[in-house]
Amino acid sequence: MRENIVRAKLKRGESVYGMMITEFDSPAVPILIADAGLDFFILDMEHGAFTLKSALVILQTARLANITPLVRVPDGMYHLIAPVLDAGAQGIVVPRVETREVAARSIAAMRYPPLGVRGVYGGKANNDYQPVKLMDYTRHANEQMLSIIQIESQTAVERADELLSTPGLDGVLIGPWDLASSLGVDPSEPIVETMTQRTLQAAQRHHVACGIHVGDPAVIKQWEARGMRFLSCQGDLEMLRNAAYALNRALRG
Repeated sequence: MRENIVRAKLKRGESVYGMMITEFDSPAVPILIADAGLDFFILDMEHGAFTLKSALVILQTARLANITPLVRVPDGMYHLIAPVLDAGAQGIVVPRVETREVAARSIAAMRYPPLGVRGVYGGKANNDYQPVKLMDYTRHANEQMLSIIQIESQTAVERADELLSTPGLDGVLIGPWDLASSLGVDPSEPIVETMTQRTLQAAQRHHVACGIHVGDPAVIKQWEARGMRFLSCQGDLEMLRNAAYALNRALRG
């Protein structure tokens, strides 16, 4: 049974670094990311066009490449969470969480009884197609699951203490673009930084790992210096765009 390396590092207070896969449906992508030395990726099934079948290939390749595969589901519902866990995801990111009820319901869908309501089908991609002993497997799976919610609105920030005290929650990922949209401002406005800092402080009070997803590595390092540990920078589409621009500039002098 596989250890969740990212979860272990976060529990030790270490930083972990990763990125989003939003566009490219290829097993080459997790291998390239793993070879680069990143700790994790988030397969984006909220905004990406991935099917469960295409996600299965990417998640299984990631496990073989020893990089931690996480999935951002479209919503915190059982029928969206359970299948990608059976496909091999080692953690779930739930977007747009604004109530403790949604947070608790989402976390319950990620874990087997007595900690949750996840249904058991052992020996599938969730355990690298190896046979399992029921109680050993479910106990280990519960211990290794990485449960993350996203705070992406003014309402969620105002309820941060309520949300981040939900039992079983491991981390929170701040979405500054959606947060800015909910405030009716540009992401560069100071209010977005203020609300992000409020969320970080709430996460620290409740001993929950806090992170952010932005496109600028310098901004990532600034938030890491303030105490963030779950750090996601750029996505596959953004990386290709940046590399294409850089290549064109280099070729044309």
